[in-house]
Amino acid sequence: MLFSFSFIILCQTFLHVYGWGGIGHSIVVQLAQSQLTGSAPEWIRSLTPWHWNGNLSAMASWADSILYADTNPTGFGNWQWTRPFHYINVPDWNCSYDVNRDCINDVCIDGAIRNYTKRLQSSLDHIQHEEALYFLIHYVGDIHQPMHTGFKSDYGGNSVRVRFMNRTALTNLHSLWDSGMIDYRIQQDFNRNSSKYYEYIHEIMVRQFVPPNDDDIQQWISESLNFICQEAYFDDANRTMNASMTFNLTENYFRRVYPIFEQRLAAGGRRLGALLNRLAPASGSTQAPVSGSTQTPASGSTQAPTPPHSATDKLYLNIYILTAVFCFEFILSITLRII
Repeated sequence: MLFSFSFIILCQTFLHVYGWGGIGHSIVVQLAQSQLTGSAPEWIRSLTPWHWNGNLSAMASWADSILYADTNPTGFGNWQWTRPFHYINVPDWNCSYDVNRDCINDVCIDGAIRNYTKRLQSSLDHIQHEEALYFLIHYVGDIHQPMHTGFKSDYGGNSVRVRFMNRTALTNLHSLWDSGMIDYRIQQDFNRNSSKYYEYIHEIMVRQFVPPNDDDIQQWISESLNFICQEAYFDDANRTMNASMTFNLTENYFRRVYPIFEQRLAAGGRRLGALLNRLAPASGSTQAPVSGSTQTPASGSTQAPTPPHSATDKLYLNIYILTAVFCFEFILSITLRII
């Protein structure tokens, strides 16, 4: 299990994954698995590809990797209809969520979480349960990343240009929250040791105050929106950031906000673990299949494309092979430079 987790972290740069980023999503799912009880661990094992030996965190970024040609070269076009399910965009500085305004026809992350939860409780076949699980673990992570409940005009911070720690390369506010600041935190304060960072976030999780209605998705969204409106969009000098110019973010910004993303990682893991424990006993129910509006592709057809089992297995294998190839090339290039 540790090998799989370390392998994903080592190679995250080459996977080009999004959301919390490879490390963030893996941490959330690892935290969730650390809390599984009763029938949940065996249920999870039954829905996880055999070569990961029950390590669900290896699939934490699956919902991102299916979207891109470099990680899913033969099938990425079939999954573009899932893009809107990774986020909610609200009107600028309207710091509240209105499902009728912001999630029309359940096409948003809120609708997706509700839909895939129902699908795991239904009598759908094993392959569709697998896919529902992989979507669900990813979207629960995403909804705890504040920028995934961002503003419409800048696409959740994607068009807000920033320069972090005086680096030459530009990034954007969304990407910085996804992975840039997590990477920086691990490098600067944990001696690049991601395992120690996981242990640190786990300690935060076990000490966190658990609010009433902790399973309420509306509450999760409200929390993320509060961080967006009160902290995330204010730079070092407390100026409001927008897409009109490039903003420099330094240690002041980082030290102010890193406790926020760490609390969100911990909360996401705690809540996902609780959700999986609730779902496990119902995994063998005989309910009628749940179609769910978020299974409708963007093309407007009434049935989402469901790849055959062999195609799903091929995708897992492609991701594994591509990761190995990219990492090998990276290590080889370093070796050649040294020589």
